[in-house]
Amino acid sequence: MDTYGRLDVLVHNAASPDRGGRFATVDLAEWRRLMDVNLFGALTLTHSAIPALRDAGAGSIVFVNSMIVRAVQPNLGGYATSKAALMSAAHVLARELGPDQIRVNSVVPGWLWGPSVERVLRRRARDQGRSVEEQVAEITARIPLGVIPSSDDAANAVVFFASDLSSVITGQSLDVNGGEVFH
Repeated sequence: MDTYGRLDVLVHNAASPDRGGRFATVDLAEWRRLMDVNLFGALTLTHSAIPALRDAGAGSIVFVNSMIVRAVQPNLGGYATSKAALMSAAHVLARELGPDQIRVNSVVPGWLWGPSVERVLRRRARDQGRSVEEQVAEITARIPLGVIPSSDDAANAVVFFASDLSSVITGQSLDVNGGEVFH
């Protein structure tokens, strides 16, 4: 606001990973922590941005979600639940903010090649004795396009939702996963 005098787009990309564990044995405080960051962090930021978006006369809110809402994995239930709640919140906000010409959409990335995925694969290589290359081959075998998308690919989807190219799109999600999961 100080630099441009208005707010046109809000992108929420913060998330906290799940520490893992099956529901029957997990400490529910971990699920609350994930909800606080992954859901209420996004909602708090969004709530504070609504007046400026309304003042601008229109706007776009983009939540970066996760493919885990499409393909739940064992031991990551808290993360999956928090991201599913964020998807539902995006739908509620799209309906409620639409009359103000504020669009709300979600980008739903799967694997995104970059430092965090490389760290996970290196850790698995160390713990499981499978090379990073073997793991990448295993992942890409499940992806019809045969590549792990980059963070730039997800950023392009965010830019699409932030731009006038999606001026009549709200309450929608765009999966960026090379076709690993169809929705």
